Parts: sequence; structure tokens; C-alpha cells
Amino acid sequence: MPVSVIIPAYRAAASVAQTVGAAKSIPGVSEVIVVDDGSRDGTAEAAGRAGADLVIALPGNVGKGGALMAGVEVAHSDLLLFLDADLGASASHAGPLLDAARQQGSMAIAVFPSRSSAGGFGLARGLAHAAIRLLGGLTVAAPLSGQRALPARLVKHIGLASRFGAETGLTVEAAHLSFPIRELALSLEHEPTGRTFAGLWHRGRQCRDILWFTLLVGYGLGWPALPAAQRAARMASWAFALALVLLCGAFLSPSCLAVLAVVAACGTLAWLPLLWVGAVWLNLRKANYLGRSLPAGAGLVLPLVALPALALLPAAVQHRGAAAVVIGTLGAVGLLDDLFAARRQARGLRGHLRSLRRGRLTTGAVKALGGLAAGLLAGALLSPGQPAVALLDALLIALTANSINLLDLRPSRALKGFGLICVLAIGLSPGAFPLLGPLLVLAVVAAPAEFAGRVMLGDVGSNVLGGAAGLGLAIALPSWGRLVAVALLALVHLVCERWSLSDVISRSRVLRAFDEVGTAHLPPLPPAAETGP
Repeated sequence: MPVSVIIPAYRAAASVAQTVGAAKSIPGVSEVIVVDDGSRDGTAEAAGRAGADLVIALPGNVGKGGALMAGVEVAHSDLLLFLDADLGASASHAGPLLDAARQQGSMAIAVFPSRSSAGGFGLARGLAHAAIRLLGGLTVAAPLSGQRALPARLVKHIGLASRFGAETGLTVEAAHLSFPIRELALSLEHEPTGRTFAGLWHRGRQCRDILWFTLLVGYGLGWPALPAAQRAARMASWAFALALVLLCGAFLSPSCLAVLAVVAACGTLAWLPLLWVGAVWLNLRKANYLGRSLPAGAGLVLPLVALPALALLPAAVQHRGAAAVVIGTLGAVGLLDDLFAARRQARGLRGHLRSLRRGRLTTGAVKALGGLAAGLLAGALLSPGQPAVALLDALLIALTANSINLLDLRPSRALKGFGLICVLAIGLSPGAFPLLGPLLVLAVVAAPAEFAGRVMLGDVGSNVLGGAAGLGLAIALPSWGRLVAVALLALVHLVCERWSLSDVISRSRVLRAFDEVGTAHLPPLPPAAETGP
């Protein structure tokens, strides 16, 4: 398989010629492309004199990611080798990367020999390492290595992050697609940036670009393959939805608006740290319906931010108490189920109850019993002295919580179900908004990443949303309405015990269309085209 070498170069007139010569000596290389990223020191001329097959002189500096993509777009080979311009003669040692990429169908990354003295303080490297571990679920030795061999179709499919975010983006997006990644220790050398002002400035720009990529992907607002117009639309939609919820709070009272604004700020700031706590510290990662390993504890932000906000809400004391019971209890049992779900052997509510009758307590049964207990206590707070009504409220809260949990099998379903129930509850009784408002705000914070299929709320998130939605219905509906709602939810559970909810949705044109509204994700990598002998 022929190979196209792509060398992004910026102010590299002193080293690019030697790098080009060494790259041409690697067996299998069919062309060497140098992309001069707006240099003014004769880099392009030096590359041409050294024998580069193609030199692209960009009119202005677009950064490493843009320069690499400019080379990818004109490369003729199916296998690419990215090399930095300052490798010099050591670039000839990059051949094993090609062998690994060919034989194992992977993205092969070079690991440089360890140095006794570091070039910088390790901030950029640490940030890249953290981003890859959080978003891709991998621990790599060389997160910033630009020496990579990989299929051209992979690069064109996942795109390249801007500027110095390119390497981090390549690793994260390849890992997101479960594309094999292999690191090889090679005797490559390049000039370290050092701890001079210029070196620190370079590392600072690296940190900026890696952080920008991490924020975009972590919040679900964009990823390299997403066109800029769609990225802007996601950001605008996110801001509009958040403003709409805050506006609803402003109509009720200034104090409600203030609480929701604080919740929005805290939820946004806590999103990535809590995602790290769930995905890394608690090891909450699960495979989604596409088989991609995702952070599965994204729902941690819901109870941890919403619970403190309850003390400030302009709502009745019994309502706030009921909300605290529901959010706290269902969040706890949901987290328990997330942490120990691998040990659970029963499936479905009926399966968990059957296991319980046999004397085996599953985490699913704990979750169901915990939801019922939380519903009973919340019902007692909502309807004191009315045991029959309290029992009805308990069933409504528990069934709604489990229903939203059943929806949380595809991106956005749990949030859409929660949103629809909130609209119904608030429309019937505006007094339910102060209790549901904080979770609505947090649902908006989580929405872009959840809709993009980059995170999973987990049971800790879907349980809290479902329980709060059930509480909203208990407050808004009359007794007969709650009875009807319980009957409908019980029917939904019976249907889901016999048929897959995803199959039911896929067979209905209306449900399927609603299921797809707002969802967008990086599609699977198409299979490699068959080549003749």
C-alpha cells in the first residue's frame, strides 16, 4: 500500500529539508507533501529544494490542524504518515508506524524516548492526557505526538481539530469510534521548546487549543467533523433553551429567576468535573447502542446541583421536602445501580422481582424498592392524613421514574420524556415550576452532550429526572388524573416487558421522527473499500 507523508511546517526552514529527505527514504512512501503554514522564512523553498513532491504554501497561518487537513485533501494514498517538520534525519525511523497501521488496521502513534530534562512543565501534556482519558476512555503515553500513521478515510471521516488540538482530537475521535490505536516507542528526535518565553508561549497556545476542543466535545457543542454552521446552530439552540427556562422563572418571581441562574452557572461549571468524577474516579463507562464506550455518570450533576437549590426555592415546605426525598433517594439508588450493574443478572422489572422472590437482591430491585419508598414518603408529605392518595402518589412517582429509565436507551429520549411531562405538569399547575425548574435547567446543560451521544445520563440521571417528573404530575393532577396516569404508566411497563421499546418506536413513523429530533452524532466509520490485487 503506497503512503503519503504529510509534513506541516511553520518557520522550519532550518530543519524541513533534512526531514523531507529522511521521509523519502522510508520504504513504501510514494509522495511527500509539505504544507507551509504561512511561514515567512523560506520554509516552502527549502522543502522544494529538498525534493518534496508537493509543497503547499498557505497564504496565512491556519494552525497545525488546518495545515494537516490541507495536505490530506490532496494526498493520493490510502495510508497517511504525519511527521513534524523538526524531526530531521530521525524521521527515517518512522517506518514501523506504517507496518503497524498496515498489518493491524490501526492508528499507530510514535512515542519518543524519555528525556532527562523536560521541555516544559507538562501542562499541555497533562491536559491532553486528561481529555483523552475522559472523552475517549484511554490512557496513552504520548498524547501530543504528531508522528502518526493512519488510514486517510479515518482522517476524512472524523476531521481534525483546529490548530494544536489536532493530535488530541485524532486520539479522542478514533477512540470514540472504537478504532484501534497502538503506540510504538521509536528513536525519533525533535527540538524541545524549552522553558524560554517562546517555549512557554507555544505551550500556552497548545493548552488553549486542547482546552477548546475538550470544551466543545465535552459539552456536546461540536466536534471536528461537524461543520461550523451546525456547531453554531447547536450553540445558539443551547443558549436559547437555557434563556427560555430562565425566562419562565422570571415570570414567577425574581427570587425564582435568581435561583435558576445560580443553578445554570453551577451546573455548567460542574459539568466537566463531575463527568470526570463519574467516568474516571468511579469508572462509570458503558457501551451505548453503537458499541461506543461513553462516560455513563453524566447524571451526577442533576442531584448534586439540584438538591442544594431546593433550600432556596420559593415553594411550599412540604413540596420542597418531597422533592428532596425523591431526588436524593432516587439519585442514590440510581448511582448504586450504575456502580454495580455488571453484577445484575436479571433484566426488566419482572426479572428483578422474580429474583427477589428467590431470595436474591439485585441492584435493580433495590432501585425499584427505593423508588417506591421515596414515593411513599413524598406522598405522605404531599397528602398528609390521606393514605390512599399518598399511595397513589407513590405509585405515580415510582412508575414515572422507571418509565424515564426505560427511555434512557438511546440519546435524548430521557430528556425528551422528562421535558414533555414537565410541560404537561407546569401547564396544568404553574406552581410545579419552582420544583421542576432547577432540573429543567440542568437538563438543558446536559442536553447537547446527551443528544450528541457523547455521554450517558445513567440510572443516577434518568431516575432523578423520572422521579421529579412524577412528583410534578402528583402536584399538578387531581386524584382521578393521577389514577389515569398510573394506569397508563403501568400499561407502558407491561408493553415493555414483552416488546423492545426501541422496536416499538422504530415501527411508528411519528415516534421515530420525534426520537430523531435534535440528535446528531459521529456516524460509524464506513468499511474500507475493497481493492483489487
